[in-house]
Amino acid sequence: MLLKPLALKIYKTLPTFLQRRIVRTLYPGYVVAAKVFITNADDKFLVVKTTYNTDWDIPSGHCDARESPDLAASRELWEETGIKVDGMQQFSVLFYPQLRTLQVLFVHKLEETIEPDIDNVEISDARWVARDEVQLNPYALEAVAVILDHKARYWVSTMN
Repeated sequence: MLLKPLALKIYKTLPTFLQRRIVRTLYPGYVVAAKVFITNADDKFLVVKTTYNTDWDIPSGHCDARESPDLAASRELWEETGIKVDGMQQFSVLFYPQLRTLQVLFVHKLEETIEPDIDNVEISDARWVARDEVQLNPYALEAVAVILDHKARYWVSTMN
C-alpha cells in the first residue's frame, strides 16, 4: 500500500506531457473513465481534492481492464469517498479527441447527506458544495456544465 502514495507523489511532479505518456502506456488506445456527479438532499454536489492536483474534481477514475463504466463509477465513488451507491444513472458521454478519452458521466441524488470518509492517499479532502463554491479543474468544470447546463447525452470537448 506504500507504493501507491509514492507513485502518486512522483506522478504529481512530472510535466503534463509525461503524465499523459504514462497513462497512454498503461491504457493504450482509448481510455474509458467514469465521473460521478452526486447530489445530497440540500442539492449540493460532492467534490474531492486529489493528492496529485490542486483543483477540485468530482469523483472519477479510469475503468479497470474489462470493467464496465457503471462498475467503475461505483468503485471510484467508494474508493475516493467511502460512499456506497448502486444503480447510478448513466447521464452522458464526454469525448476528448486529443486525449483519446471517453468520460462516462453518471448522476445520482441521495435522499440524505452522507459525510465522505477519505483515505488521505489519493484524496486529501472531500466536501459537499454549491456550484461555483470551489475551483474545479477544467475537466470537472466541463462535465458539470454538460450535466447542468447543456443536458447533452453526448458532448465532444474542445479542450486539449
